[in-house]
Amino acid sequence: MMSGNMLYSQTYKQKYPQGYILSHRGDTTYGFVRLGDNFKDQNKIRFYDQFGVKARYTADRLQGFGYEGKHYVSRQTPYLYSGLFSDTVMFMQRVCDGPAKLFRFFTRKSVFTLKKGPAYVEYLEKPDGSVHEVSLVFKWQRIANAFLDYPELAADIRNDRYKPEDMEKIVDAYNRWFQRHGRTIRKKKK
Repeated sequence: MMSGNMLYSQTYKQKYPQGYILSHRGDTTYGFVRLGDNFKDQNKIRFYDQFGVKARYTADRLQGFGYEGKHYVSRQTPYLYSGLFSDTVMFMQRVCDGPAKLFRFFTRKSVFTLKKGPAYVEYLEKPDGSVHEVSLVFKWQRIANAFLDYPELAADIRNDRYKPEDMEKIVDAYNRWFQRHGRTIRKKKK
């Protein structure tokens, strides 16, 4: 005979992806994430723990959550978008992690074409703590300026060696470069 916990796990496993939530204290609880759409899930998620207890969490109540290799962290909503697309705190997808981090949040309409459909805004957090919007709506010159400490990459961006949807590749290239050279560059500036 199956225990209640096993029965809950089997039922939810068939319906929802396995995932986790991370409390502000750093405690991780494993269970199942009930997904809505990207826009709604950045404000609140529904979660079933391993015992079948259902809860709804807003971004201000958790440090983050994840499922199927995707990770979301609770972040301040960028000033220009606060109230427009979200509350003051939202779950942003952490697309790249390393010395520089790339975060993405979603909108109802494309900020680029104003057509209905999936759209997102991306933010780069540099190792020095500075934050840059690197969304497709901006010209490559502005995006290149976020990478001026790596002049070759900035030049490649300005010279259209990357497509707008290559932001993950750009951040990965920056992180590899920073791990080799960044520490010596920061010491020189001091």
